[in-house]
Amino acid sequence: MHSVDALGKSCKTQALAELAYGPDPVQRLDVYVPQQRAVDWRPLPVLVFFHGGAWIRGDRSWLKFMAPAVTSMPAIFVAGTYRHAPAARWPAQYCDVRDAIRQVHERISEFGGDPARIVVGGHSAGGHLATLAILRGEIPPMRACFPVSSSFDLRYGDVSPDSEEGRVYRFLLAERSQDADASPILFAQGNRVPFHLSWGSADLARIIRTSEAMTTALRDDGCAVTTAIVSGAGHFETHLQLADPENPWYACLRSAFDGDL
Repeated sequence: MHSVDALGKSCKTQALAELAYGPDPVQRLDVYVPQQRAVDWRPLPVLVFFHGGAWIRGDRSWLKFMAPAVTSMPAIFVAGTYRHAPAARWPAQYCDVRDAIRQVHERISEFGGDPARIVVGGHSAGGHLATLAILRGEIPPMRACFPVSSSFDLRYGDVSPDSEEGRVYRFLLAERSQDADASPILFAQGNRVPFHLSWGSADLARIIRTSEAMTTALRDDGCAVTTAIVSGAGHFETHLQLADPENPWYACLRSAFDGDL
């Protein structure tokens, strides 16, 4: 986590604007816009991305390092955060991400963005929340969803409260029975938003397991799905590698913007 934080702080790119999507000071988005625009000034595609941190830590600065790669496409990059557990219990995190995406869709044209070409994604907990927002259908139609190293099934059951899985019950959920409500895989049926799922070959076991299961669930229901397993990458490397604009992930993102995913 500290390496993500350091990479964000070292990035010299500055956001054009801070966009509020709620009254809490945490409910904010950073909007990064390319410095140079095409001559025809057509509306730009948009990536809305949420940070990881196990739902209990992190902020928009963890995403700042991605801005140069996205804006150079050119596209608009929106870095999002949400209220943290345990001070805010489930479903506060989901509601924040849902409301943030709605706000971007409503206002991104003010920054030169195209509300018809928005891709949403996130790393780890952020990807989990973005996926759930897509699958529950409580936001306007998005072009695609790009979760990175995310968990899609939080039904961990009888696990040690001190384990990583147990922390979901200790810190995130208000009640144990909410683990189903917080599991995106249970909402996959009927989805037609294309997905690009990526994770590392050395990722956390639950990430690998649920990513494979989510891929199957989406494909079996007729959803367009592409995947990328990053060779040798652990849970944090899959995100840190997105500092490189030549990373294949961005080629997939460009295809999604064009409707070719």
